[in-house]
Parts: sequence; C-alpha cells; structure tokens
Amino acid sequence: MLTTSKCNHNAYLMGYFRSGPGQTHKVEELHYAYSRDGLRWYELHDNKPVWTSSVGEGILRDPFIGRGPDGKWHLVYTIRPRGPYIGYATSEDLIQWTDERTLPVMMDIPDTVNSWAPEFSYDSIHDEFLIYWASSTGHDLSNSKHYCTRTKDWQTFTPTSMFYDPGFQTIDASLAEHEGKYYMAIKDESYVYEPLKYPHPPMNFLAVSNQLEGPYEVIPGIQTPDYTEGPEFLWVDGVKKWRLYYDYWAYGKFGVMESSDMKTWSSELAESQIRFPYRARHATMVPISEKELQRLIEKYALSVHYPTPTYSPVRIAAEESKGFLHEAFTMKSVRMEFLATTITGTQVLFDEGDHDNGLSMRIQDGLLEAIVCAKGMKLKIAGEHALLSLDEWSQAAVTYGEGTLCLYLNGTCVAEGHANINLVSNHDAAGGYGGRFGKDAFGDGDGKAALQGCIRNVRIYSVPLQAEDLKQMV
Repeated sequence: MLTTSKCNHNAYLMGYFRSGPGQTHKVEELHYAYSRDGLRWYELHDNKPVWTSSVGEGILRDPFIGRGPDGKWHLVYTIRPRGPYIGYATSEDLIQWTDERTLPVMMDIPDTVNSWAPEFSYDSIHDEFLIYWASSTGHDLSNSKHYCTRTKDWQTFTPTSMFYDPGFQTIDASLAEHEGKYYMAIKDESYVYEPLKYPHPPMNFLAVSNQLEGPYEVIPGIQTPDYTEGPEFLWVDGVKKWRLYYDYWAYGKFGVMESSDMKTWSSELAESQIRFPYRARHATMVPISEKELQRLIEKYALSVHYPTPTYSPVRIAAEESKGFLHEAFTMKSVRMEFLATTITGTQVLFDEGDHDNGLSMRIQDGLLEAIVCAKGMKLKIAGEHALLSLDEWSQAAVTYGEGTLCLYLNGTCVAEGHANINLVSNHDAAGGYGGRFGKDAFGDGDGKAALQGCIRNVRIYSVPLQAEDLKQMV
C-alpha cells in the first residue's frame, strides 16, 4: 500500500486466489472482483482466473497488488515449491502482466523453509519500495518471522533483514499509513505450533509505529475474531473509514471491521452487509480509477456486444436446453441504445427465457418496464410517464443482482425493486432483442411486439452494473 493511501476513489479492485474450507477445491491463480463501496464485491470473469503464473509449480497464492509512483502496477505473491523465492510481475493496465519472475528474497538466509504472503509499501521519503513477507528457518514452519528488503527498480535489492519479531510466530502482515503513523495488521499463529504455550486460537492483531520500517508495538485490545488470517486494509473515501478485511480460511468466508481513526474499531459487520466471491481467499484490495474499472468490466464482464444498428427483432438464442442466454444466473446487466418512432403499445427491447425463469425489458404504452422471474416468482418495475423521447437516441439498461432489479434510462435509475429472488434457473426458450421470441418473462406471447425504430450497441454483462458504471458509458 502506498504511504499516501487516502485517495478520492469510488472504485476498488480485489485480487484473490480461490479455495474451499480448509484448503479444499483450490484454484491457485489470480482472480478479480470489484466494488463501489468496499463491502459488496462482484466477481469478474465469472469467478475464473484472469492470470496464471508460470514460475515454479505455477502456483499463485496470497496475491498483493499495488501501484508505484510511475503509475505501473506491481504484483507479488506466494509460489511453490517452498523456499527463498516469491513471485513477481508488473502491469500497465491490470490486464497484461509482464516481467514475470521470482525474487530471491531469502537466498542469503540459511535454512529458509518458506517465503509467504509478500506485500510492499512505497516509501516516498526514500523513493523505495519496502517488501516484507513471512519466512521460517530451520527444519519446519514453526518459527515464522517477518523479513524485509528494499528496492527502487525491482531489479536490485538491499540485504534482507528482520522486519518484525514479537517473540512468537506471525505471518500475513499488511501495512497502512494514517495521519503520520504506520499501522500493521498481522496474524498471530503461535497456537498452531505451540498450543499449550499459546492457547488462544489464531487471529489478527494490530501494531503501530512512527516509521514505516518500525519498530512496531502491539495496540492492546484490538484483534479480529478467532480463526482468522490474511488481514488487509483499505481506505474507503465515500465513508471516510478504514476497512479491515480478514479471511476465515477454514470456514470459507470473509469478515470486515471498520474504523475512522485506526484506534477504535467496530465489531464485525453483519454478513448481510457484505458480499464476497464464492471461495475467495486471502485477498488484496486497492483503489483504481474509473477508467481502469471500466476497462476491466469491458474485458472481464462483457459477455457479448452487438454493435450493428437493426430495425427488426434479432434472435440471439435458439430454443434449446444449453448455451448462451439459456444458463442460470444470479447477476446480469443488459444495456442498449434505441431510437423509438412511437412509444405506444407493447414494444419488447430484450427477451430472455420465459414466464417461469427469465429477464425482459420493454416499452409499454409510454412506460419503460423490466421484469425478472425465477421459478414463477416475478419482480416487475416501471419508470414514470414522460421519460421516453421520440426520434432521438436513448440508452436503456436493466441490471439484476442479489434480488434487486434496476431500470436505467440515459444513466439515471428510473425504477428499482427487490424480491426474495436470487437464482434465475436454466431456461430453454429462444431469445433476443428488438422483439419477442416466444412467451416472454412478462407472460405475454402475442406476436413479436417489435420495437418501432432502431436498436444498436446491445451489450450483455455478467455483473449487476451500477449507476456510476452506466454514467461512464453514456
């Protein structure tokens, strides 16, 4: 994390690898999710890897991403086999990762067993990156301490030295600067190897220093719940608070606490307040620009784009049991531009599925309407009269996620509804845009109900786009 970490951002990226409870179902590669508030994180690329490491055994765990003063992104991560190396790569755009290699950070320390969960902070005073990680030396993993090195160019490094040793086993450190002080969240793992001497379960605690390099002193009375690890700080400018994220690795979930001053922390936020991708583990969170977020959404969440202007219904899915526009979903967005020559009657803009499981958007007697249905349960919303315009291009979008259905016109939300609906099940009806292709989600099946006008730039996304996203697209 940069020492100047309080930035005016409204977009955040999370990098993570995946596994189930207790290290099962492992997918040890780089994954992405994004958030607007730091609480609800939506997976990109359908929760599949966005980048795969080729060093060592091809394993990427505990990714940490940070931006340098030149705007370039740097990625460090845990690799296998165990030993004196960590993984490294750099990127201009968070999409193409280059210069992949191992960094021999513990090569000069005898009997190094492992080098785990590396992170770094940029030291603006010395124009250097401070890289820190946990290593154990000897015969096993029972004496992990934190070591560090410095670099200006990621090519040459200062001799490795001890960074933090509280006298017991620690891993998973993360640093942040707040009002001239440096705070460290770090996992106390002493119980794992010495349960009789340290009977309290593993958890994360906080320490503070006046200098980036330390020494750090423990802040009494602040810790995350039992059986947590992988702490990570993020400043969320919209609420002027720090969020501390941590991983219940054995239970397959995340927890979040928050503070405005790094001294007084909330209790753990309720699970209803947060959302994380399924099986996400040991994440890194970083603020990004609107331009960067939109590029990532277009790369990893855009399912299909139909740019050509059309004046009649376009079928994009046949009547069949599998394939595009037939798969179950919990999140989806459809965005299009249309020019209507009339707004009377029924004119279907988008038609997926049927009246049992489906999603649809239409013009109905001057109103813009949308509906989602799952196993026959329906959620229908409509905008107000006098919003639609004739003979000029407009942007319409419908978004769905976590039971919330939103309808947008020219980047402004005109209707929103919520129902106890999450999964829209597989559906085998034909579908498309600019008209109806069977019995639609509204329950109507009388003819094509074609748009009287033109449609162009139809885009379907695998995430529930938000108002800020759509405004960037207008």
